[in-house]
Amino acid sequence: MTAEAAHIIDRAVDWQLRQADMDDQAWHAFVAWLEADPAHARAFDAVALDMALLGDHPELYPAEPLAAPIYQPVAARAPRRVWAWAGGGLAVAAAASLTLMFVPIGGSSASPYTVETKPGQRQDIALNDGTRIELNGASRLLLDHANSRIATLESGEATFHVHHDAGAPFTVRSGGQVVQDVGTVFNVARDGKRLDVQVAEGSVLLQPNREAVALRAGAAASVQEDVGSITVSKIDVAKVGAWRSGAIAFAGEPFGRVASAVLRIDGVTLSIDSSLSQRPFSGMVRLTGTAARDVPHLAALVGADWHHDGERWFISPQ
Repeated sequence: MTAEAAHIIDRAVDWQLRQADMDDQAWHAFVAWLEADPAHARAFDAVALDMALLGDHPELYPAEPLAAPIYQPVAARAPRRVWAWAGGGLAVAAAASLTLMFVPIGGSSASPYTVETKPGQRQDIALNDGTRIELNGASRLLLDHANSRIATLESGEATFHVHHDAGAPFTVRSGGQVVQDVGTVFNVARDGKRLDVQVAEGSVLLQPNREAVALRAGAAASVQEDVGSITVSKIDVAKVGAWRSGAIAFAGEPFGRVASAVLRIDGVTLSIDSSLSQRPFSGMVRLTGTAARDVPHLAALVGADWHHDGERWFISPQ
């Protein structure tokens, strides 16, 4: 490894260790460093992804610091994380669960308004800063006439095409979570206590209470608010916001989650038997917007029966 490459990794580790206490000036410096060289972003991504990997597979990294660690936290507020550089690789030990930070937004001059779609309905929103938002069905979005750099997704799903402004990052709030744009196209979906963020272009900062997670193109994060956890994974950028073409993708997720997609895209209520709703499901399904076609297809994928009582659709075991 060259001295320059080692220096970049050192800086990436340093930025990660500082994230809990950075002020606005430091955040802008961090973003400038990320954008200055693709190698910077790759190094920081490696750090963030190693943390996420440990969350799911703690057995991959030792619990104790490796010999002669170069970096490890000294602040009392971050005792659960250890960084070590040894054998040409970066080992990370970190807390498996994260909660996201509250970022005060808005002010006395706020002029909020709501955009809400019915099940099966979609709406395109053009903001005066050049940002465009595609809102899926059964979704509710809170915006502000006085500040077009703020959006709150109260329910449902939206794809954001953000006009980059380094001096005024675009902020999306949902529940207790905050997503801050660094100039990008990304998708945000709220489903009960779960928030999903997927990045197609550029990057966003998912800001936990003590640790910020940088997500670049091809990265996805799922936040489970009820257990205070976050999982980072990779995604095909072509699948980000795939709902816009009627497609939904799952990777080992509970089959019951398709009910939310059917409500948003087809505009109908689908009930799935509890014995099927937690069954792991992987694959991409293209919904037509017509429940009479889509529900039988979904039932066939898991070897189940379906029926319609005139108002609701049901999928149950054979």
